[in-house]
Amino acid sequence: MEEKNGSAIERLTSRNYLGQGKRYVANKEQLIVIEKGVDIWNEWRQRYNVLPDLSGANLSKSNLSHFDLNGANLTRTDLSFANLYRTNLQWADLTRANLIGGVLAGANLQQTSFVGANLIRARFMAANLQEATLIGAKMAQADCSEASLISADLSQVDCTEMTGVGVNLKMAKLVNANLQHANLRRADLRGVDARRSNFNGVTFIEAYLEQTNFTDATLREVVFRRARLRKTIFLGTDLSRANLEHTKPTLCNFESAEMNEAIMPSQRAVEAIA
Repeated sequence: MEEKNGSAIERLTSRNYLGQGKRYVANKEQLIVIEKGVDIWNEWRQRYNVLPDLSGANLSKSNLSHFDLNGANLTRTDLSFANLYRTNLQWADLTRANLIGGVLAGANLQQTSFVGANLIRARFMAANLQEATLIGAKMAQADCSEASLISADLSQVDCTEMTGVGVNLKMAKLVNANLQHANLRRADLRGVDARRSNFNGVTFIEAYLEQTNFTDATLREVVFRRARLRKTIFLGTDLSRANLEHTKPTLCNFESAEMNEAIMPSQRAVEAIA
C-alpha cells in the first residue's frame, strides 16, 4: 500500500478533514496497522475489541481486499478506486465517503450506511447489500449485477445508467430515485416501493415486478418484455411509449396511467388487467 506520494499517515496529517463543523481525523495508530497488510490487520481485529476509526482518511487506490472492516467508521473517507473485493464492511459507516470507481464485488455490505456517498462507477457485483442505507447516494454507472439489495433503502439515489442485471431489490425502498436508462434485466423488484421515481428508458426484460409500487413514477420508453406483472401498481404512472409486449398483466392497477403510444400486450392479456 506504499505510494510515491507518502504513506496514508503523511497524507492524513497534511490535510484537514472538515464536515459541517465536525473534524474527521482517522486514528493514526490504526492507519499504521492497516498499512501492514490484511493478515496483520485481521489478526489485530481478532485480538482487540476495537471498532476502527478511519474517518476522513485518504485511502484512495488502496488494496483493502478481504480486510475486516466490520463496524468501522469510514465517514467521509476517500476510498476512490480502492480494491474492496470481498471486504467485510458489515455495519460500517460510509456516510459521505468517496468510493468513485471502487471495487466492492463480493463484499459484505449488510446494514452498511452509504448515505450521501459517491458510488459513481463503483462495482458491486454479487455483493451483499441487504438492509443497507444508501439514501441520497450517487450511483450513476455503478454495476450491481447479481448483488443483493433486499430491503435496502435507496430513496433519492441517482442510479442513472446503472447496470443491475439479476440484481435482487426485493422489498427495497426506491422512493424519489433516479434510475434513467438503467439495465434491470432479470432483476427482482417484488414488493419494491418505487413511488415518484424516474425509470425512463429502463430495461425490465424478464424482471420480477409482482406487487411493485410505481405510483406517480415515470416509466417512459421502458421495455417490459417477458416481465412478471402481477398486482403491480401503475397508479398515475407515465407509461408513454412503454413496451409491454409478451407480458401478461394480472390484477394490475393502471388507474390514471398515461399510456400514450405504449405498445400493449395481446388482447387476451389485456383482458386480465384489473
